[in-house]
Amino acid sequence: MSNNRKYSPALKKTIKEYLKKGKEVEESFASQLLSDVVWATKQQDWREHWDVSGILPSEYGIKGSQKFDVKSIKKVNRSDSSTQDEFTWVEAKNTQGHIGWILGKADYIVFERFKSWLLVNRKELLDLVNDKVKSLGHVKGKKPYHVYSRPSMKDKLTLVPFKDIESLSSTKDIPKGTVNEVHS
Repeated sequence: MSNNRKYSPALKKTIKEYLKKGKEVEESFASQLLSDVVWATKQQDWREHWDVSGILPSEYGIKGSQKFDVKSIKKVNRSDSSTQDEFTWVEAKNTQGHIGWILGKADYIVFERFKSWLLVNRKELLDLVNDKVKSLGHVKGKKPYHVYSRPSMKDKLTLVPFKDIESLSSTKDIPKGTVNEVHS
């Protein structure tokens, strides 16, 4: 909320709740699965689009310290009564029109699911989204692989089915509750 935009008290409260929930999800992922944890600074989080770096257990086949951008489970529409586990939003531009998280410096995007963490290589996800959006001709709308911008915002988002993300070669579906032995 550091830009000069005027927010209503209700929207300020909603944003604060989203940020709090996001931090809880990031901490849950890191505590369950990472060792040698380093948290991004506020600037790294906002400009480089990564939340935490660390080392995954060797069983996941990813060597060395990696940067992760952790995404909490989403609603398709803000007005929906609850979150869902079929789609996620991918951000190409943020609300101020700056690069979105899909173009950031994270090595992996981590999506919270109802029962698991879905880990995907950011560049592979970017290629998928670019290919699908291009194949549809950059159609505007709120359907999968259409380009959506919220009214009065400068963002560009695309709705992506989790089944497509699950089909990528880099994707790892890690059950929640998996405890990193370093932390036990």
